Amino acid sequence: MDKLRSLKFPFTVLAVVLIVLLAWTLRWRAVTMLPGDYDEDDYLRAAQQYAALLRTGDWQGFTETNYRPEHPPLAKIVFGFSLLSAPEAPLLPDRPTTAQPDKFLPKEQLRAARTSGAMLGTLTVALLALVNPLAGLFLAVHGMTIKYVDQVMLEALPALTSLVMVLAYQKSRGDALRRPYWLVFSAVFLGLTAASKYLYCAVGIAILVDWYLDYCRGDALRRPYRAMLLWGLLAIAVFFAANPYLWPDPIGRLKESVFYHVGYSSGASEVQQANFPVWQPLVWLNTSPYSWHEGVFLLGLDPLIALFAAFGLVRLWRKERVYALWLGLGLFFLLLWPTKWPQYILMLTVPLSLAAAHGVLALIIQPIQNWWAAVTDRAVRRTVLNGTFSNPEHPRLSEISFKVWCDALLGEKPVARTDLRQALPWLVPGLLAFAVFTLLPLLFQFGVSLTDFNSVSIRDGLNGGIWREVWGGLTGQIPPASTEFPFRSKEVNFTGPSSYLPVLDYITGGGILVFNLLWTIVSVALQTALGLGAALLLWQPGIKLRRGWELLFILPWAIPEMIGALMWLNIFAPTTGWLSLAVQTHGDQIPFAFFTGWERSPSLWALVLLIATLWYGFPFMMLAASAGLKLVPLEVFDAAQLDGANAWQTFRHVTWPLLMPLVVPAIIIRGIFAFNQFYLFQVFQIGQGTLATLSYNFFNPSGYFINGQFAISAVLNILTMLILIGFVILFNRWSKAREGVTYA
Repeated sequence: MDKLRSLKFPFTVLAVVLIVLLAWTLRWRAVTMLPGDYDEDDYLRAAQQYAALLRTGDWQGFTETNYRPEHPPLAKIVFGFSLLSAPEAPLLPDRPTTAQPDKFLPKEQLRAARTSGAMLGTLTVALLALVNPLAGLFLAVHGMTIKYVDQVMLEALPALTSLVMVLAYQKSRGDALRRPYWLVFSAVFLGLTAASKYLYCAVGIAILVDWYLDYCRGDALRRPYRAMLLWGLLAIAVFFAANPYLWPDPIGRLKESVFYHVGYSSGASEVQQANFPVWQPLVWLNTSPYSWHEGVFLLGLDPLIALFAAFGLVRLWRKERVYALWLGLGLFFLLLWPTKWPQYILMLTVPLSLAAAHGVLALIIQPIQNWWAAVTDRAVRRTVLNGTFSNPEHPRLSEISFKVWCDALLGEKPVARTDLRQALPWLVPGLLAFAVFTLLPLLFQFGVSLTDFNSVSIRDGLNGGIWREVWGGLTGQIPPASTEFPFRSKEVNFTGPSSYLPVLDYITGGGILVFNLLWTIVSVALQTALGLGAALLLWQPGIKLRRGWELLFILPWAIPEMIGALMWLNIFAPTTGWLSLAVQTHGDQIPFAFFTGWERSPSLWALVLLIATLWYGFPFMMLAASAGLKLVPLEVFDAAQLDGANAWQTFRHVTWPLLMPLVVPAIIIRGIFAFNQFYLFQVFQIGQGTLATLSYNFFNPSGYFINGQFAISAVLNILTMLILIGFVILFNRWSKAREGVTYA
């Protein structure tokens, strides 16, 4: 054990060095191969101006120079220093923000500026790798991070300074009086972060929240407000000191810069043309630029990193809370901010990578450790039962707990084979039905997904072409055909699993999968909250006409979803709906008039559909919660009242834990229905709302989409099934619903 501990440090150092080398290799490749992008000409022009001031020693010019003053100048000044090693070039022209990327930027200066960003990005990876090597590895290969730190953007410097700020703050935690220099160091880098890009100041808010939570738990200074104030004032002083453009008129120029951001985010033509929905930052987090620039990026792991991060958030909160706050508050800010360019997510990629590392521990490493421990314990139990407890050849026997040893001695026997033989006749009918109605259709779908089956080849497919190609392909008799999408061959061809990656890239890069997951989470959460609230209200003593209210609330659930969707369409139809007609008659001062024009805004049509699905889905959750409330023993509430618990404490610590085993299965059912929501999106003509609607529109031979693509529809169905299986397993594991009700 001591030898392993002594080897830990050199192995960690070796891992950090390899990660840094990988990060630099990928970033240098991007520096040399990425084409010009939006804003690169603007920031390269700003760098040229600062480089000219540095060459001439015109320090007074720094107070009057800040091209694109909506952003602070510090990152641009750093780019100016990088141009000192490159040959001089004519000043780039002043182009509007709506202009296309400039393809004729001076190559030497462009490479010099990009190299400085790549160096800062590699240094960020090195610092994060020292904290957590796996997180550093994720940040090293994260495609969006590579792209936007290796272009002449403003992201590389604030990404580095914000990480240094958090690291310094963590060093000061619990010992700020004895080591105040770490807190001062943190404030200095907060000021430098703000002087690089305003957006990254959200990290400072995360630190303040974490600081306050420590104070509430008694882990911080008794009176932290004075320290917080001094910390913030020092950061503001550093911000103004590092921003010479503000020196002549600090308040006026700062106000002009900030208000430009507000006006740009709401009135710029490029922002309005992009028309990104509220959840677009989540789409960027799950999108890899691998397909944007062919041959530039070696890996496209961004969606996988985001997936691991989603499952590592709880563990990140418990282990390193400030990073979880950084990720959560930063994401909340990006969801609210109207401008949603992809480079903005770089303020999240450091905590995202750390959360992904914890997700790997939670999803892969910890289950393997638990499995190995279970295997070892079973071996130990068998050894105990065989009477070899004192055998020195089994060193783990001395470590086994007394409870495990007693259980082994008492005999934890496996199910007898005779019991299985007796139960088998009762299981066979169910297994046959499961095979006929579930397994065979799934196998058929999987077989279709390995072909290019489409509406043109339907005759050949139904006459045995599918079976011929799938069997021949799987046995190696038929090589995979290279066909182009959309498939239009007259005979079915075996393509193998070649369609899966393009389809997966399409639904992740296009934001369809992100919206589908977000729709499931938000809609089910709202249905659960409203259903539980209605059940609690009707459960209160003294409610009159209880049965009548229950019947009224159940009515939406009794209406078929298609009919309910048509009813809501009658309200929100763009020109002939009741709301539109009311606005035309009474003006836009009536309630809910802002919904008019919802079809042109993804955020508004999502809100409209959420209202409809909330009306349709909450009765089911109300019934489940009502049934659970009737089973809760009243004695526990009397005990809570005697203990002095208020209404919220009683709900949180008594009612909800007792209801959870009964409500969770209902949540899973509603989650499956919400993920596969079809009629609502189809009636409102949102063709790519969920994977179910997307699958149907690929399948439909006479639809308005890319029609008759049966193989692509099958691929989507298989992916949907896998996602739902994973959702059910993980949700069951998180909620412990399989333990059932323990109080009845």
